[in-house]
Amino acid sequence: MHRALQDFLGAQQVQAPVRLYSDWLSVGHVDEFLSFVPVHKKGFRLLLASPRSCYRLFQEQLKEGHGEVLLFQGVKTLLPRLEAQDMAFRVISPGIWKCIDWNRAVLKRELGLTERDIVDIPQLFKLIKDSRGTAKAEAFFPNMVNMLVLGKHLGIPKPFGPVINGRCCLEEKVRSLLEPLGLHCAFIDDYYAYHVRQGNVHCGTNVRREPFPFKWWHMQP
Repeated sequence: MHRALQDFLGAQQVQAPVRLYSDWLSVGHVDEFLSFVPVHKKGFRLLLASPRSCYRLFQEQLKEGHGEVLLFQGVKTLLPRLEAQDMAFRVISPGIWKCIDWNRAVLKRELGLTERDIVDIPQLFKLIKDSRGTAKAEAFFPNMVNMLVLGKHLGIPKPFGPVINGRCCLEEKVRSLLEPLGLHCAFIDDYYAYHVRQGNVHCGTNVRREPFPFKWWHMQP
């Protein structure tokens, strides 16, 4: 964000902008690692992309004997089995974890959140080199936090995760986290429309919302 715009927002004195670190991402947008859904006493919960959560989920599936299951079933290219992916992401994920954890701490401090206010959504990232040779991260499979929020209805990128007992284990994990909160999950195939172009559902959609009756720009600091 341009410095002049940051200064303008700060000058309003209603709420100081919350500055997050997204330079570790290839595109660099915050919707690549966070989203908000309308639940809980605070009126919302924070969804954070979590390589750690995804790693744990795949480890559980490995222990249950599903190490030969492939990712990306339903798209043209099938990638190696879970066991091979586990070895690859064990090497590159920790640096990405640290970036997400740093933002997690900032959001908890600035928004007054506790761990109960945060939902970890399983997600993996891969490292690529930009034009300057600097390693940047992008979503390995369609990024589920990059979703469209329509009240209690969520349009979530279909992750094409390992299919176990006829169901995608990534979709099932996300349903188990969000549906008990009264949210409805619809998984949308955006693999070729957006994912391969470094975007997902949120990047390609917008919503016309009802404005608040209170004119917030009349608030006195």
